[in-house]
Amino acid sequence: MKIDPNKNTIVCGDNIDWLNWIPDESVDLCYIDPPFFSNRDYEIIWGNGYELRSFGDRFSGGISHYIEWMRPRIELIHKKIKNTGTLFLHCDWHASHRLRCLLDDTFGGKNFRSEIIWKRQGAKGLASTRLPNNHDTILYYTKSEKFTWNRPFSSQDPEYIRKFYKHVEEGTGRRYQLDNLANPNPNRPNLTYEFRGHLKVWRWTKEKMNDADRQGLIYQKGNGVPRLKRYLDENKGRPVDTVWDDILAIQGQATERLGYPTQKPEALLQRLIKCSSNPGDLVLDCFSGGGTTAKVCSMTDRRFIIGDVSPVAIKVSAQRLNSKSSKVSFEIKNVPKTEKELKEIDGHDFARIVCEYMGWKVNDKKTGDRGIDGWDGNRNPIQVKNHSTPVGRPDIQKFHSAITSEKKRIGVFVAWEFSKNALEYIATLKQNEDIEIIAKSAFDIFKDILIPHAKKEEIDRLFEKYDYSDKTLPQSA
Repeated sequence: MKIDPNKNTIVCGDNIDWLNWIPDESVDLCYIDPPFFSNRDYEIIWGNGYELRSFGDRFSGGISHYIEWMRPRIELIHKKIKNTGTLFLHCDWHASHRLRCLLDDTFGGKNFRSEIIWKRQGAKGLASTRLPNNHDTILYYTKSEKFTWNRPFSSQDPEYIRKFYKHVEEGTGRRYQLDNLANPNPNRPNLTYEFRGHLKVWRWTKEKMNDADRQGLIYQKGNGVPRLKRYLDENKGRPVDTVWDDILAIQGQATERLGYPTQKPEALLQRLIKCSSNPGDLVLDCFSGGGTTAKVCSMTDRRFIIGDVSPVAIKVSAQRLNSKSSKVSFEIKNVPKTEKELKEIDGHDFARIVCEYMGWKVNDKKTGDRGIDGWDGNRNPIQVKNHSTPVGRPDIQKFHSAITSEKKRIGVFVAWEFSKNALEYIATLKQNEDIEIIAKSAFDIFKDILIPHAKKEEIDRLFEKYDYSDKTLPQSA
């Protein structure tokens, strides 16, 4: 299977597999918020078997096992990021020290840019034997010395605005503060002149001062010293440093709240995405949870590829992106299906799915294809049948003719079942004509994503319990 970097995509499954479907050096920015190596109750978000299995893979052997679980994923991410690309890895104190060493190994210590501290909340009382933990760490790496950087500025909090921008302009309603127009250097003859009855050393030339006056930027109360209006809406805010304490964790009544403890606020993702990518760039998040990265990309004109091991997470992300506030087109790949659902797919579509999943070339012809649905890497013909009954000898005979017409001696036939007569005929062809037809079970192909019907019903029930009106999610059992 392949992922088109020009399309928004949501992928279900273990990212160790599907990251290989993304073209190398196609991603401009990757943000990941992987499991924090904390504890079981905190990490199991959606409460289904897929997460439980993945949890066991990550944490069964302690911190060293967790780092080695992360290592191949970080190496794959490095391959997918452009040479001018960036990675942000969100973690906490449990494993940040080990993850930084891992990133140094993969990206190179010289490409470490910053350790960002996000103060997500105030201290929760007094800890008896240690200081309370109230921040996360975001490790910032680039792939090379050349990368995108748009300096971020903090937004002004309401108390700051009330205190420093207390003037409101009549007519426009714009808030402003008053600033000094005097020059701190008293020895500037070229800037010494009279303006509005005051002889001073001014900040600007007389020409520029008069121009600002014509634009209504000069304020003078009575015969007082003229001052400069600085408007709030023209102030970017203060430049951001490595300690981010101006973005709050998601509060109980927030409209974006989904209801699970590790959800990150959209404002945090907006800052990260805007500072290290530009409109039209591709953003990757392979531990996507409820889809915050994709939601922010849709709001900021970026493309996205996101994915999660949990089918429930995929469905929640899709519904979130289809909300009234964020309508965006996207593809969903690799959502687990039952055998029954796969057998209900149209024959041509099923053949395409099989070929894409196996990495075979798809035959785009729907008529006159001589029964050939695709070709493997050696140009051996492929035929796929999605019959509810076992494939019989007549189907194999027709495929035999297609193989010989292609001047090949090997072909692959994919079906759910093969009759006894079909298998006997395949054996005869190999013995008498040296023609090898590989009978491949569709069940074996899809075994890693197929789910029992009962498990599918469980996933559907979990998703149906999600009520967007009260922003709650089913919690772990």
